[in-house]
Amino acid sequence: MKLDVVKDKALFALARLYSKGTMAEVAERTGHVQHEMTVAAVLDLNPAARRITFAAPELRDFTLAAPDEFFGLIFPLDGGELTMPDPERTNVRAAIADLPGEERPGLRWYTVRAHRPAAGEIDVDIITHGTDGPGSAWTLSAQVGDRVGFRSGGGLYRGFEHDGAQLLVADETAVPALAAVLDERDRRGLGSDRLRMHVEVPRLEVLDGMGLDRRVAAGEIRVHDRGSAAPGSSVVAALEADPTATADLDYAWLCGESGLATGVRRHLVKDLGMDKHRVLFSGYWKLGAARG
Repeated sequence: MKLDVVKDKALFALARLYSKGTMAEVAERTGHVQHEMTVAAVLDLNPAARRITFAAPELRDFTLAAPDEFFGLIFPLDGGELTMPDPERTNVRAAIADLPGEERPGLRWYTVRAHRPAAGEIDVDIITHGTDGPGSAWTLSAQVGDRVGFRSGGGLYRGFEHDGAQLLVADETAVPALAAVLDERDRRGLGSDRLRMHVEVPRLEVLDGMGLDRRVAAGEIRVHDRGSAAPGSSVVAALEADPTATADLDYAWLCGESGLATGVRRHLVKDLGMDKHRVLFSGYWKLGAARG
């Protein structure tokens, strides 16, 4: 076995141990899948969100590990040709970094919003933020027929294993994952009566067409408009001010900007004494850093 493959496996094992010691269990995947895909359709959901449909024969046999399945989108930079990293490497970031600079593709992680195995397709809803970041820039320029890569990741939500009250908190980047979780709960006949859901966005139009309209209108989801304030500032303050929102929780799923996810976790674990192994938190991106 190649030395870099051995190093990847060791680092992955350490990361898994750290994860198990700090938060709720995730839906881990055994091994990984890597293959190419083709852009099959592009749809603007609202001024800040675009749905890309990808197609590949390998997606017919792919199985989601969890409803909020995430994957690595590998895409060419600056209009160049797509170069795929070594498929044997466990650490795909390191595998990409080892490629020559002129061949190195971009990598960003996104949620599978919908999977249609019979058609060999997935839908991916991506929040865009101009052309400053490579992932957003590629998304805004994507056209039918473009070639990209798929690198399997895993899933986070395991709330099906909990019967009590659940707190689900998302920012705009985690809305596709939240919508996918709720769709799967509906398919299982579980509904949302035990869910306390909060979404924080920089402006309300970001939610248009994202699949939460009915639940927001019904009051099932509380929406926090943070405007230009720091991510997490609005929803954390609201949860701290409303003890009923966090009382007697059995499970929490907190996803979005790093400060938002860790801020809510800190309130639950440090302030309220909730068992950290019942709190799933994931920083999808970090303010001031490149979105991954």
